[in-house]
Amino acid sequence: LGANVGTTMTGIMSALVSDNIQSLQVALAHLFFNITGIAIFYPIPFMRQLPLNAARRLGRATRVWRGFPLVYIAIMFVAIPLF
Repeated sequence: LGANVGTTMTGIMSALVSDNIQSLQVALAHLFFNITGIAIFYPIPFMRQLPLNAARRLGRATRVWRGFPLVYIAIMFVAIPLF
């Protein structure tokens, strides 16, 4: 929770010293996106476990086969967006 909101503060601080209004809009959109994610996942106890369990499964798959992260990234960030 803190890491998500904390990373947005860096963007907001840099946007505040910029003369460009779009940079502040992007930083605030990033903040509200992260706050919305917290509002969805944190209040419901079983929802808190979804990202943790997914991370554990990905870690186990990586332990079994070291090439798994490369295939995962290729599928998630290249193959799926093409469809």
